[in-house]
Amino acid sequence: MSRWCCTLLSIAVATAMASGCAQPGGIPRDTISHHPSTEVSQQAVAAVPRNRSSGPSSTDSPIVQTSHTDSAETIHHTRMTPNTVVEAEPSQSEPPALPAAVEAPELELAELRLVRGVAPDEDTTAAAPGSELPTGGRSKLTLSYLSRLATENHPILRRDQARIASAAGQALQAGLYPNPVFDTNNPQIFAGPLGTAFNVGFQQEIVVKGKLRLDRAAALRAQQQAELAYILDRYTLLAEVRNQFYQTLAAQFRVDVLTQLLSITEASMKTGEERVKATIADRQELLLLEIDYNRVKAGLENAIKILEGERKQLAAIVGYPGLVDARVIGSLTADPPQFNEEAMEQFLTSENALVQIAKLEVDRNKILLKRAEVEPYPNVTIGPAYQYGLNKTQEQYWVTVVFPIPVSNRNQGNISSARADIRDAVETISTVQLDLLRRMADALSTHRGALEQADKYKTRIIPEARETLRLAKSAYDAGVLEFSVYLQAQRTLMEATQDYVNILEKVWTSASDLSGLMQMDEFP
Repeated sequence: MSRWCCTLLSIAVATAMASGCAQPGGIPRDTISHHPSTEVSQQAVAAVPRNRSSGPSSTDSPIVQTSHTDSAETIHHTRMTPNTVVEAEPSQSEPPALPAAVEAPELELAELRLVRGVAPDEDTTAAAPGSELPTGGRSKLTLSYLSRLATENHPILRRDQARIASAAGQALQAGLYPNPVFDTNNPQIFAGPLGTAFNVGFQQEIVVKGKLRLDRAAALRAQQQAELAYILDRYTLLAEVRNQFYQTLAAQFRVDVLTQLLSITEASMKTGEERVKATIADRQELLLLEIDYNRVKAGLENAIKILEGERKQLAAIVGYPGLVDARVIGSLTADPPQFNEEAMEQFLTSENALVQIAKLEVDRNKILLKRAEVEPYPNVTIGPAYQYGLNKTQEQYWVTVVFPIPVSNRNQGNISSARADIRDAVETISTVQLDLLRRMADALSTHRGALEQADKYKTRIIPEARETLRLAKSAYDAGVLEFSVYLQAQRTLMEATQDYVNILEKVWTSASDLSGLMQMDEFP
């Protein structure tokens, strides 16, 4: 009898713990497709330089897009193919059309380090935000150097890495099989030599219809969304660094321009003083020149204060308060990228990380609908038990089978809710696409208008204003030109020069915004 008991227990244990019993414990890696392939497109940024001889123009600037690789590899920032749906091979006990997910084992934070970011001017080991930079010399404050510091150490990216690790842990947990339970379904009896009986046994829940596989597939979709959120935040951060860098560079340029204008107005004021002393001009002319001088001086003092604030903002965005305490190195008159509107529309509506996140949400909700539909199929709890008694007539064996009977509750409400969630997610894709197109239209029109303005100012307006002032000053010194004409020429140059700086700032800030939408690694 005891040999029969041992045999029955062994069979029950093997049946309950078998890897192919109604529900796989995980998704075999060889049954899963690879992540979407890396795809590089250069259509959005034209490789043909502008034909203009002067003024801001476009240069070659290919788009490096985002790619999604296995977590055992490094996350490269190239573009993901948006419509790739990775399927897991369905088990025999469930419908074959079920969308599954990509195998994504637990990620280490070190595996998420970016290996194709912008290259710095020097190899500098960045410290944590708010701490001191390594000693031994600091790189020049170029855009590439600041971009590298931001992407390697900004807390928002470390936060995203933690969220990816959390999602990977949840995906792992969702696919784990339930543990067996010690349960005899009978009490232990202590009733003397003839009535004492001891019971031992266990039970195992058998999960049916691939419920665990569906749970894990949905969790893996959430993990993919967390990885795409990391990519999205990285390019958003790069766009913010670029935008603030060029605002700082423009403020710096503005200080330089006002310093030159201050020298011009100071020279004009000295000339006026000499003319007053020589009784060639009256006091009124000198006062007007002094007014221009004081206006420029006040503007310069204000520009210096603004520059100080812009530097602090740039340092804060990079993640190192106090880092930007000197001149940033860059050019407002360099050639910005030339954006192809048709290619941009195609990228924004299909390959932008926001769109891919929305598409993954549709996929995840479809999996959750499948999960809700199989929920009414009851899991079976089965297990053997043995009773030993001091009186041999009390010895017995049995097998317990327990499962709920779906009579009134067949998960109707959750199924209806899951279907509505799918419709919600589908409409969200269109909402995201329209918003991206709106942002692109706004930034692109601003960029193109500023480019045309900058070209006219550089090729015609600024040179003509300088030449007009030179001729007016010569004629005024010679006494053959009215003072009002000379004063107007001076003010025209002052206003045109400051307008030109503002236009150049608009050129680059709008280009920075477009680079964020296009998720560009290289800029400009």
